[in-house]
Amino acid sequence: MGFIAGAIFAVLELRGIGRDRRVGMVVDMYSSFVETDMAEAYSKVITGTYGSAEDIEQKCSHSSLAKIAGFFEGVGYISRKKFVDPSVVMDFLPVVAVWNKMQPWVMYDRERTSPTQWVEFEYLARATEAYDAKSDYLAEVKAAMESLKTREKRKGN
Repeated sequence: MGFIAGAIFAVLELRGIGRDRRVGMVVDMYSSFVETDMAEAYSKVITGTYGSAEDIEQKCSHSSLAKIAGFFEGVGYISRKKFVDPSVVMDFLPVVAVWNKMQPWVMYDRERTSPTQWVEFEYLARATEAYDAKSDYLAEVKAAMESLKTREKRKGN
């Protein structure tokens, strides 16, 4: 009987460790996204108006664009391989907004380097578009906030 209880405890602990590791990955991923260099590069890309891929590169710099694309490349890979829950990534990061701004540059960079350059970034953007089409993240957040307000009102009464 003790052996069975110990085995069940071990399985539950391993599940908890796996969940904690995935949460840690998401926190680390977000921390990387908001670090100063990345935030500056993101800000340039997302707020700019660009006429062409060359224009994007000239105004933002190749290194800034590669930093952002590389970040989303890594996130796309860990999402596609399900190391983290893809829906968490898709809810948490502005994937489509960044892709829409950077897509001309990504295609331009592929022509110069390799046809497989930034494919995980593109995968993540396409998967996020499909996810967004069937999910209403904002409605979920609003419903959760209303639920909190309702619970607070009940506690107050």
